[in-house]
Amino acid sequence: MDSKEILRQYMMGAIQSGSAIAELNKLISTSSAPNALKESAKARYVIGFIKRYRQYLSGNASSMDICLNVRDLSLILGRIKVNDRLYKIIKETGNEMGFRTENDNQISCDLRTPSWLSPSSYIQDVYALKQDESIEPERTSVGDNLLKKHTIFSQYKSFEQKLAVHTALNLPDGYTLLVSQPTGGGKSLVTQMLSSASDGMTLVIVPTVALALDQYHAAQNNLNDSAEIYCYRGDQTSENRVAIIKAIKEKKTRILFTSPEAIFKNSELYKLLESSAQSGFLKNVVIDEAHVVPDWGVFFRPDFQIFSIALRKWRNASNCTLKTILLSATLSDDVVETLFKLFGSEGKNKQVRCDALRQEPRFYFQSTKSKAEQDKKTIEAIKLLPKPMVVYVLEPREAVDLQKKLKNEGFLNTPVFTGETKEKDRDTILSGWKNQEYDIVLATSAFGIGVDKPDVRTIIHACCPENLSRFYQEVGRGGRDRLPSISLFMPYQNRYDGEGDVRRALGLVNKRVLTVERAVIRWNSMLHSPSAMIDADECVLDTSTPPTSMTDEEAEYAGNRNVAWNINLLLFLYRTGFIDLLDANYIQEKKAYSVKVKLLRIDDLSDAERLAICLKEPREIEYQMQMAGYRIISELVASPNSRCWGRIFKHLYPLSREVCNGCPADPEGRITTDDVFKLRTNPDIQLIPTKASRKLSRNIGSFNEMIVRRENSGPCVEAEVIALAEKSNANEIGVFVAPQELLPNVSSDAMVMNYEEFYFASSHCPYLFANGMVCVLDGDNFSKSTLFKNAKKLQALGYKCVLYSNENALVMSNGKALRECVDGYTIPLSKF
Repeated sequence: MDSKEILRQYMMGAIQSGSAIAELNKLISTSSAPNALKESAKARYVIGFIKRYRQYLSGNASSMDICLNVRDLSLILGRIKVNDRLYKIIKETGNEMGFRTENDNQISCDLRTPSWLSPSSYIQDVYALKQDESIEPERTSVGDNLLKKHTIFSQYKSFEQKLAVHTALNLPDGYTLLVSQPTGGGKSLVTQMLSSASDGMTLVIVPTVALALDQYHAAQNNLNDSAEIYCYRGDQTSENRVAIIKAIKEKKTRILFTSPEAIFKNSELYKLLESSAQSGFLKNVVIDEAHVVPDWGVFFRPDFQIFSIALRKWRNASNCTLKTILLSATLSDDVVETLFKLFGSEGKNKQVRCDALRQEPRFYFQSTKSKAEQDKKTIEAIKLLPKPMVVYVLEPREAVDLQKKLKNEGFLNTPVFTGETKEKDRDTILSGWKNQEYDIVLATSAFGIGVDKPDVRTIIHACCPENLSRFYQEVGRGGRDRLPSISLFMPYQNRYDGEGDVRRALGLVNKRVLTVERAVIRWNSMLHSPSAMIDADECVLDTSTPPTSMTDEEAEYAGNRNVAWNINLLLFLYRTGFIDLLDANYIQEKKAYSVKVKLLRIDDLSDAERLAICLKEPREIEYQMQMAGYRIISELVASPNSRCWGRIFKHLYPLSREVCNGCPADPEGRITTDDVFKLRTNPDIQLIPTKASRKLSRNIGSFNEMIVRRENSGPCVEAEVIALAEKSNANEIGVFVAPQELLPNVSSDAMVMNYEEFYFASSHCPYLFANGMVCVLDGDNFSKSTLFKNAKKLQALGYKCVLYSNENALVMSNGKALRECVDGYTIPLSKF
């Protein structure tokens, strides 16, 4: 049954909701083929409808909510048949949404779009689930035995994913690796494979409880051995927490998902992780969605930044053997610099950068001249643009006000998610959002990271974000299933009104960087507080200390914001070389941290006037960095038609390629052709050759290259390659190279590459071959010669190269037979 048939049977009462949802879930595929993507999207729409209808029946959704949902459903599926009750609701309520009611309970819907949005083709593309023809299909890459042993997958999503996984697995001890992969590129497989292939524990730090749970369940589903996978969070039962602590003590934990707060607020867990690093049991620390650390600003989750202190302490405790992996999507240069400063290993920071701009969004811009006009058009857009949808505003009160206006219009099922949303409500909204229980979420930037929901179709900004990075990250919530999405940027701007959105965005920028005067006051307040403990050039500071410029009443009101500002100041002083950060502990009763610091510039830090002079330049640099992103977005608002938006985003993320599927400056869109492999810079990792296995040593002797003689003539066949792979496994070879068409049934313990991948990797990632390689020389003389030339590059690095070929094959560049060009033995396959 397809989605439409399941819907029909559910509406007619032939199957119950649970059975219908179970059948629909079977239609949701991981394939990137266009038809599979469309069928998955349709199945999600029908699941959303069933859940919305159940909410309506239980009183948790209104008739307007259900009509809004059915509108999208009918525009996606076409004419549908509904039951008597729903038919009556639509007939009474749905006229303004463009519904047509026909005989035999059939309904359909005319596509109505806001008259002020042009071109309407963007919206038509979304409802048609039309994947742009110029978007490159995802190219999978052949799997290896390591992947098949540890996971349910038989192939990698892409060569870039394979490259990231194997780079992380081969990363030297004590190094930090920053991995950026396109959205949906499968970054989580790096974590899962790293934990499965390591002989100790992998700690995964995630920004939200919902994401921790999401990744925990994904690891359980994706790994063949799902034992010893844990998720530690604050709302667990004491029984579960005790079980996790016990597993770590007994060194049975393979992977632990948690947040910085959970670690700091449980002193037993904190000390246990430190001792695990010291004993060598804690092998890897993975920080997921790492870009949020500098991007979230001062007040949102300072714990994530303070975690850098614990990481540095654990790294030292491990005798600098602890590996750190930073996972993210597209990154700007300043974010990379901040991440390495906070979490990096000096002299040991490496990158696998596969940055890519999103190909799914179509961009609309609509300026409004008053707040009332902005609200009116936002509500119209909510009614007429595709769902699921996120509507972003600047402040929590605006989200609540918009929710009230929608309630006045008859909509009940529109939750608000802001920095002021309580933790338990956040979890409810995030899980409900993932599980198709809401069509619309009203949010501030706090709704930036959570659950990877694939089918968001519209992102509305009824505001002006403070920088282009935040805008683009939030637009990135849409179209993660590789189907088209819409971005509507609708700021209120009025040059005569100080409350215009652009001016308000500037206010946010100004709030993100302390003035020099306030920085000095805060520093002296912490340093001279009665709670400070000073011992020569080391001191322990209390981040709950209010600045002396505050009254007691102001200090009490400031609370968490005061703590966040103090943490922000200490991190600023660390980044600029005034202090070193040695340790951090959470003070439960104060809801703050005590931070142990080493004073590096004692004379400056002990003299307020000198400190003010010294801080002036670094503070200005940080402020200008914040202002740079603001200037770009303010220019975009001022002149939205002057330049293709894809080029503006490319400027923000310089390692990506320019992409645009339609924007105010370029309505038809422009997509530049991307590279076959999207590794943007060489990782610059150098690995010494691994000692050859005993069997390989007997065969290759003191040489670095060898021929395994092929007895047959003509093209290689699959049986030959399969037999060669088995021999390679026995020789413990690191990489196996053969023609793509002969690889699908190969069982190889090595990293498997086709010729195209080999040419690329040998030039850009030669370290992957440190464990040696076997290469099948096949094809015409030109292909064989090219393969031989690339193998020689690796042999020059001391890496072992085994060539499977007729020894008389012509090497065109040398004009000689292969046996005359190889400085090593030739042996038959039977002896390999």
